[in-house]
Amino acid sequence: MSVWQFLKSKTFRNNLLTAVGVLVVIVIALVQYLKFYTNHGQEIEVPDLKDLNVDQIQALLEDHDFKFVVVDSTYIRGKQPNLVYEQDPQAGSKVKEGRTIYVSITSSNTPKVKLPNLIDLSLRKATIDLRNIGLEVGELIMRPDIANNVVLEMNLAGRKVMPGKEVPRGTAVDLVIGIYNVDSLVAIPNLVGLTIEEARFYLSETALYLGRINYQGTIADTTKALVVRQFPEAIEDEMINTMSFVDIWVEENN
Repeated sequence: MSVWQFLKSKTFRNNLLTAVGVLVVIVIALVQYLKFYTNHGQEIEVPDLKDLNVDQIQALLEDHDFKFVVVDSTYIRGKQPNLVYEQDPQAGSKVKEGRTIYVSITSSNTPKVKLPNLIDLSLRKATIDLRNIGLEVGELIMRPDIANNVVLEMNLAGRKVMPGKEVPRGTAVDLVIGIYNVDSLVAIPNLVGLTIEEARFYLSETALYLGRINYQGTIADTTKALVVRQFPEAIEDEMINTMSFVDIWVEENN
């Protein structure tokens, strides 16, 4: 039998139809499998993991067949350890089940930093340098000196410390500030609308001290509380002796 006769035969046609049918079935099965495997067209919302601990997020993500990987651990002052502070994808994103969520959590290990050399710097520059490395300005102590509004000394717990000393990040460093004329009069700055730390800083720049802090109402975060009243008040042409105290009343900024 010639090739042409074989191609025209019933046997060849039956074999061809069978092969095509099998191929179609295979293709359909493969498409359905891929749809099932990739959850084609099915997306779910990523939950908000912020401020949850590792055990909580594991239980929450397992409900949606999510996986998670901790990619970073950072110390954050005032935060409990092992809490999520950042995630990727973000909460509310639409993703498929089985997606890996990358999280950053807080650490219990307080990193240490070296005290910079603040001696002979202005109070403003010293404040910036401290905050840039994660330290805070503590008590400001005025001392008569020809170097006005300049850092003379750094203290921790009432003791003088030298540059280079390692301290935990977030430590408040007390600064001894020079004041040229202790008997002079200065205008009282207007502190209303400032935070406590801003009020402390503005007072120190005019050689005044922050006195009593009066908290009004419920204040969850003192760093966000704003001054609503002060005594003595900032009255035009009203003067006060240097190294005097100014009391403030603060409320939470809602």
